Amino acid sequence: MTYLNNQINLFKKSFKLDKKRFGLVWLFDFIFVIVSGVALFLWILWLNSSASKIQGLDLTVVNENLVQELAALKSFYYGILICSLLLIIFLFFAWSFFQGFIWNTILKKKFDLDYFKKFLLLNLACIPLSIILFFIAAICIGFFNSIFLFFSTTGLNTSIVMFILLILFAFIFLPIMLYLINFILILYFYFTKKNKILDSFKNTFNIAVKKIHLLYIPCLIMSLVFVLLSVITIPLNIFPEWLTSLFSLIFLIFYAAWIRFYIAAVIAKS
Repeated sequence: MTYLNNQINLFKKSFKLDKKRFGLVWLFDFIFVIVSGVALFLWILWLNSSASKIQGLDLTVVNENLVQELAALKSFYYGILICSLLLIIFLFFAWSFFQGFIWNTILKKKFDLDYFKKFLLLNLACIPLSIILFFIAAICIGFFNSIFLFFSTTGLNTSIVMFILLILFAFIFLPIMLYLINFILILYFYFTKKNKILDSFKNTFNIAVKKIHLLYIPCLIMSLVFVLLSVITIPLNIFPEWLTSLFSLIFLIFYAAWIRFYIAAVIAKS
């Protein structure tokens, strides 16, 4: 009962944030989304432009142009490989840079070059972990999709089916997905506190794995808040699609910022 009361108090306090710090976190996230979107747009633009140059190539006919066509095709594939690698590297550095600023802002730490270099190494070390978490998330999505298909074929009333799926989504599926996300956030929290990579993994394991049961209530609260925000934003569908997407993005970034402050408070009290 004490744990539940503490969680309720932490939830209430999560809305009594330093407006300046919260605004900075939201701004850093927003800039990262814009920068990443521009980078992806330029990559797609280059891809379409390059693809248009090799349209109409016929490699089945042996003629004097075959060597040039093969060279053009080879250049296209090499270009895709190089530009894709550059995009991945750029997004990796951008993610590390903005996330570093965000967590230093949340924990009132100083972002400097030493922190950034170690944070880059931490994110490199996180790649295998992220792949594992992504694989688990994919399994969960597949499992939920199977449940959806199962209830769709039972012949039950549509309203009852939607209610059951909403309960499963809000109380089981979404908390699991948020736990997987928070695994990385907890790692960032511990690293930013002590600036030590190995210690941050050890502390994260002690909390997120050994005491996984303590994270259900926070993840459940995050899940219910997400569902509530989703319901609140339904009336926005009356606006043009681009405006609805913009509002949804703004709400999602606010939600992501709040999650970080909330999980930081939860872990600090654990």
